Amino acid sequence: MDPLVVAGGLVIGAAAVWLTVTVLKWLADFVEAPNGRKLAHAAGSVALCGWFAYWVRDSCWSIPTDGRLGIDGRIYYRAAQAWLDGHDPWLAGVPVSGFRFDFAGPPPTVLAFAPFAVLPEDVFNALWLTITVAAAVYTIHRLRRPMWWLLFPPLVQGVLVGNPQVVCLAVLLASSDWLRSLAIPLKAYAALPMLAERRWRALAILGSASALSFALWPGLWLTYLGEFGTISARIAAQSFGGFSATRDTNLLVVTAAAIAILALIDLRSAGWLSVPALWPSSQFFYSAFALPVMSPILAIGLAVDQRGLPAQVICVYAAWRLARRVGPALLRDRGDSEFAGDDEPGDEQADDG
Repeated sequence: MDPLVVAGGLVIGAAAVWLTVTVLKWLADFVEAPNGRKLAHAAGSVALCGWFAYWVRDSCWSIPTDGRLGIDGRIYYRAAQAWLDGHDPWLAGVPVSGFRFDFAGPPPTVLAFAPFAVLPEDVFNALWLTITVAAAVYTIHRLRRPMWWLLFPPLVQGVLVGNPQVVCLAVLLASSDWLRSLAIPLKAYAALPMLAERRWRALAILGSASALSFALWPGLWLTYLGEFGTISARIAAQSFGGFSATRDTNLLVVTAAAIAILALIDLRSAGWLSVPALWPSSQFFYSAFALPVMSPILAIGLAVDQRGLPAQVICVYAAWRLARRVGPALLRDRGDSEFAGDDEPGDEQADDG
């Protein structure tokens, strides 16, 4: 290689390092200055809001016009209506652009939507979208975040397709155990954060209600259990493998380990994040379950609509949490050992004297 090219590369590299260090030092001084922290926080908020808006446009812009607006609400409605008409609810679905999306929820979900079947489908869809928007607003308010967090792309997608997860998340954040017990009938994976937060009363209410539903409608449960393999395979195909780590064996092993480590540090965060990280056949909007335990790393990474990325981002977050927990202790232990080593020569000299 030409020595001039090597020398030029070294000069450019050194200049880049110097510039990076200078900018970081300036930012540190700026943040520590009077009002600097507030200005830095405001700038970060504007940047994050812009990041959300960019990915909303990238991942959600076409939903209102391509036939997917409120599609998930329609799927759940048709499943409940099919069951009330004496048909198999797991054969209900909605075709969009030559592709069919079928119902895959458990029996409690069918029962939860059965009361809505008395309404015409278009009326239900309008009502359900309104409820979903209200649930999203309530979620952001409950978490005490600025309203521009309504632009968080997974939340936006969930609202636009009318997926019950948005209502499920709002219900999980409610102060009543009776309301929280309604979360799992809306989405089975709501059990994960409920277990992590030790919501035993809500889980007991749900368990009793599920047992009662089995006693009252055993045929519904037996149909579901008999078709479970087919239902799971169908939803996996329709979700194209999903967004979680279950789409890749190696990623699954790493992510499961990361969630386990995170659980030792922060069980609550592990419970919420296990949904987008590990739940099979997940969709982009599953990442909205990270909102109750949100951090800058999660906010930036989970806003991007890319399969497999939620698990990778959550692994990075778990590593960061581990480093914050273990790093200071390691440095402190190293400092103590070095200090002890510095004392030993003096002690030996004292003994010699």
